[in-house]
Amino acid sequence: MLRRDREVIRGVLGVALAAARDQCRPERRNGAGLPDTAVRLGPGYATEGVRALVNHAFTELEMDRIVATTMTVNTASRRVMEKAGLSLIRTFFEGWDEPIEGAEHGDVEYAITRETWARRRDRQ
Repeated sequence: MLRRDREVIRGVLGVALAAARDQCRPERRNGAGLPDTAVRLGPGYATEGVRALVNHAFTELEMDRIVATTMTVNTASRRVMEKAGLSLIRTFFEGWDEPIEGAEHGDVEYAITRETWARRRDRQ
């Protein structure tokens, strides 16, 4: 993301096709993941960027579902996911070899389907 008034790069966002860990389960095929680094972009940039990625994933990439995960304690990332329209699906616990602070609280998964996204978009 480039802040045009200052020509300063604020950060990088991208869509990663689901291909790791349990993201390859049959019910998750043709889904996408969002990077956790989005929340470090600054005020409003992360939400704006994630909303644009969600739109791109559903309109251009024809994804069926978008999944995003973060640590339970990462409230900034969780808020961005919620503001971008994703809903909390579950809390889960990974067996990390070298857990970082907060890992004992687990991770959370947020998601949105194309159907839900389209329904919300049509109401606006």
